[in-house]
Amino acid sequence: MQDRYKEDIKVENRGAEDIEAALSERQEARKAKVAASQRRKKRRMLIIILLAFVLMATMCGRDIIRLKAENAELKKQQVSLEKQRDELKEELKNTGESEYIREQARKQLRLLNPGEILFTFEDDE
Repeated sequence: MQDRYKEDIKVENRGAEDIEAALSERQEARKAKVAASQRRKKRRMLIIILLAFVLMATMCGRDIIRLKAENAELKKQQVSLEKQRDELKEELKNTGESEYIREQARKQLRLLNPGEILFTFEDDE
């Protein structure tokens, strides 16, 4: 009879060992599942951060290109204005001369010298 009890105890111990083994397998599987889930979350966050970075870089790049084009246009405008300024400075030098004054009076005010006749024609349009 004692042998029988020993066998029952062995069977019970063996059943407990099987249960412990099953539990440890489940715990390992659950740990692996949690680790995989955490890796997926980290990967998603990394992808989101990269997409945000790419989006911001694209927006900044577009602004840089726009600003460079605007800068080029302003430089052209600056050259044109400098040329106009030089022409006006040259004209300012001549304003004290009597010949220049006569020329401007003829062009802008249509003044005539004594004995001259002014003819005007309609523009063909």
